Amino acid sequence: MPLTLRMIGLDDYTVHEDRQLVGRIRYANECSPGFWLWTCIVTLPGPPFGKAGSLDEAKGRFMIAWENFKAKHTAEELGKAFAEMNRANRPDHYLRSVR
Repeated sequence: MPLTLRMIGLDDYTVHEDRQLVGRIRYANECSPGFWLWTCIVTLPGPPFGKAGSLDEAKGRFMIAWENFKAKHTAEELGKAFAEMNRANRPDHYLRSVR
């Protein structure tokens, strides 16, 4: 499946596969010189991360790392991890009722 980016801020993107959040790519300007930081955020052992000199390079490295990561885990393991991530990242997760 192709990976898609969704801009969440200036030089900051979430990475999705078939509408499932799987990672993030952002420009780390707090470092000098700045660089593009990418990470897979799936809650299974060994999600890779790295850095690159450009957004295109970060996208390419992320795609290769993501495909390698998926090859190490079953569809069932990924499905369970996605369900846990989606439950933890739901919009109302941090809302607390006031008593």
